[in-house]
Amino acid sequence: MSEVKKLGVVISYEFLKHIRRKRLYVILLLSVVTELAVLIGFPALMDGFPENVKLMATMLSIGPTMAVIGAIFFAGDAIAGEFENKTGYMLFTNPIRRTTLVIGKYLASCLAVAILVIFGYLMVCVSLLAIYSEIPVETAQSFGLCLLYGATVVAITFFFSAISKGAMGATVITLVLIMVISGVIESVLMFAGQPYWFLISTAGDSITLVYGGMELMLAGFVPLDQMSNFPFEFENPDIGLTTLAMVIYLVAGLVSSLVISNRRQLS
Repeated sequence: MSEVKKLGVVISYEFLKHIRRKRLYVILLLSVVTELAVLIGFPALMDGFPENVKLMATMLSIGPTMAVIGAIFFAGDAIAGEFENKTGYMLFTNPIRRTTLVIGKYLASCLAVAILVIFGYLMVCVSLLAIYSEIPVETAQSFGLCLLYGATVVAITFFFSAISKGAMGATVITLVLIMVISGVIESVLMFAGQPYWFLISTAGDSITLVYGGMELMLAGFVPLDQMSNFPFEFENPDIGLTTLAMVIYLVAGLVSSLVISNRRQLS
């Protein structure tokens, strides 16, 4: 059997494993809850839906982003789990390259993430059509960025999964890196007026910034005559640069996980 056929078998097996796991449906449920919270909470707190459809699209796009973050749990045990549970003794001794196994696992995880993202944006589109009878063209760009962000997050998780002793360690490290460390550094650089497009947290923000930047979100909550009172100015990151950063993170994370997994010993 050729490596291409073996790769297809790995992808099919790993993807079915994701489908059978409860965590996929838990994350789908969390996405639904997030979208419903926006649809119910926003008009209740703000006396109705915003007039600007792009602002509502920005708020609703948080759901798919949450789904991508939740997808870290798909990849956390992809490599580390094989060493932690000793299943690698059976898996890695088969006549199949480790690189083929890792690539197959990665693509299967990306397919699972894609399901979450597609489901999330279907909810966004249906909601916008029901409320405004239109869908902003920026939604397509946001969708593409969300897919790329998901593939990037999975690649980063694979890297930590390759170097971690356990699946939980890889999951926690990735979550802390993206949601805490990178987020704090982004806030500091933003307030200091320094570039921050290269941070992975900024890549996640770009999913919603395509609709109109931070000014649009602030305009939905702060009157225009009061926006001048802010002691600093927000500078939106360049979407092209954030896309480049995601591609770099993706390639670096995946290649590193391949190299480390190929050299890592089972015991």
